[in-house]
Amino acid sequence: MIVFERRASSILYNLLLSLEDRRPFLLPVNVCPIVPLTFLKAGRPFCFVDISEPDLALDRDQCLERLRASEEGFAGILYVRTYGTESDADAFFQAAHTLVPDLLLIDDRCLCPPDLSGHRLSALADATLFSTGRAKHVDLGSGGFAHLGEGVPYRRHHGTSTEAAIRAIDRQVKQAVARGAPFEGTDGEWLDLSVPDRTWESYERAVRTLLPEIAEHKRRLNAIYTAALPEEIRLPARFQSWRFHIVVPRPDRLVERLFAEGLFASRHYASLGGIFSRDTHFPEAQRLQQGIVNLFNDRSFDEARAERAAARVLLHLIEHGH
Repeated sequence: MIVFERRASSILYNLLLSLEDRRPFLLPVNVCPIVPLTFLKAGRPFCFVDISEPDLALDRDQCLERLRASEEGFAGILYVRTYGTESDADAFFQAAHTLVPDLLLIDDRCLCPPDLSGHRLSALADATLFSTGRAKHVDLGSGGFAHLGEGVPYRRHHGTSTEAAIRAIDRQVKQAVARGAPFEGTDGEWLDLSVPDRTWESYERAVRTLLPEIAEHKRRLNAIYTAALPEEIRLPARFQSWRFHIVVPRPDRLVERLFAEGLFASRHYASLGGIFSRDTHFPEAQRLQQGIVNLFNDRSFDEARAERAAARVLLHLIEHGH
């Protein structure tokens, strides 16, 4: 079954409220902050797990150990495809289900290309999320859908959001991340639970139309970055679909210089340890956070801007003795 809402986070919220099991979920600590915010809004507990190689996703061994060791147990796992990589997680999903047969496995592919037909899904996931919101692989400004497995409960809840509440929660999260301090924001009407403003058929046509155009655009810009930038600062090719990811010294300084020159980049995603949890020790997520920069390869950038951004990165490396 496919469910379609204005936001993927609205689907997650509906899933969480539809699930009777009140035990916590396991989440990767470098997840987008909207995810723990959605759990908090739904009144659902969660625990963070560090990330690991080779896919920079939730540490599978650590997660399985948590499942074995917990007396209370867990209701589910949210497995996030970091930077849109689509590595095989079936062995992990099978092992988790073997330990906890009633575990709800949510495969978060919100940074991956939307899979409307479901041909690339893991048969072992109970729910697979996709998003076409702002800055996603296909950016329609809104929209999300999920493929749900047989018997997965899903009840739609209703509510509207306000721009003021959205801006407030975004500001509060950014301030907490910048300070490395506990999130102290308040809840509000930031989650849009209203009915989508287009039909599924219209939405599906729009996504299918854009997918090949976006794939070609990303291919051209990624080719520029790959040719210009040294291999040792680039993440492997499997991570370069959503944006183009590099690891550099003084990443904040590079981002500042890019903005100063009329370009832009980002530093997603920070470790949320100590922000949405008391635990602050997540060494792998913190290590990645210390150097990561996301160069843009979407339709907000063209070849000329990509070439300028690559030139700025090379100058930054020279300035910092690389």
